[in-house]
Amino acid sequence: MSGNIKARATLQMLQAYPEREYPEPEDPNAKKDKKAPPKKKKKKDTFPTPEWAEELDAVIQKVKEMEHLANDRQNLKLDESFIGNVNGQLQRFKREIAYRKEMEEEARLEAELKALKKKAKKK
Repeated sequence: MSGNIKARATLQMLQAYPEREYPEPEDPNAKKDKKAPPKKKKKKDTFPTPEWAEELDAVIQKVKEMEHLANDRQNLKLDESFIGNVNGQLQRFKREIAYRKEMEEEARLEAELKALKKKAKKK
C-alpha cells in the first residue's frame, strides 16, 4: 500500500474512534470536606471501543504509525489540511492513551488491594 493511501486509511481509522468524555481532574489545592464522600460504585465502561483498539498497545502502535507517516509528509505529498487533521487526531489520542494508562493502573492497584484484603482475611 502506498504511503499516502496508508496515511489516509490510518487517519480514517483514528477518526472513526469515538470521542470520550473525560472526567474533570480533581483540584489538589481544593479544600477537602471533613466527611468522606460516599463511595461510588464503579460503573462498567460503556464507551464503544472499536475492535482494533481494545488493546492499548494496538492504539499506541497506530499513533506511532500515524506520527511516522505524518513526519514523512514531503515524500508522501500530504497536503497541509490533511496534516492539520492528523495533528488534531494525534493530540486526541495522546490524551486517550494517557487516560487508558491511568485506568489500567487504577484497575491494577484495585486488584492488588483486593488481593491483600483477601490474604489478610485468611490469616
